[in-house]
Amino acid sequence: MTHAVRYFLLRRLPNCKDMSLVMSQSMERRLTLRERAAMKLHLLVCIWCVWYLEHLRIIRDALRTRADQLPPEESSATDSLSTEARDRIRRALSEKAQ
Repeated sequence: MTHAVRYFLLRRLPNCKDMSLVMSQSMERRLTLRERAAMKLHLLVCIWCVWYLEHLRIIRDALRTRADQLPPEESSATDSLSTEARDRIRRALSEKAQ
């Protein structure tokens, strides 16, 4: 019976590739009710995605911890790009668009 329910859900829910995008977005924004429900159901039947979400959380927490440990002068220096870097990026993007 459990196998039948899992198979039924897997065939009707978004695939792992689509769910990995939703899981990544869940770190940046609040998901809609539909997205949250689909993700919770998918996580009930897919252990691979459970592991993926755990790894995303570990990476996020590690990066936050590292950012908190940086001295103020280093953290402010990494928050913005230099004017030259911004100009280089603008030029590269405009050349690519043409």
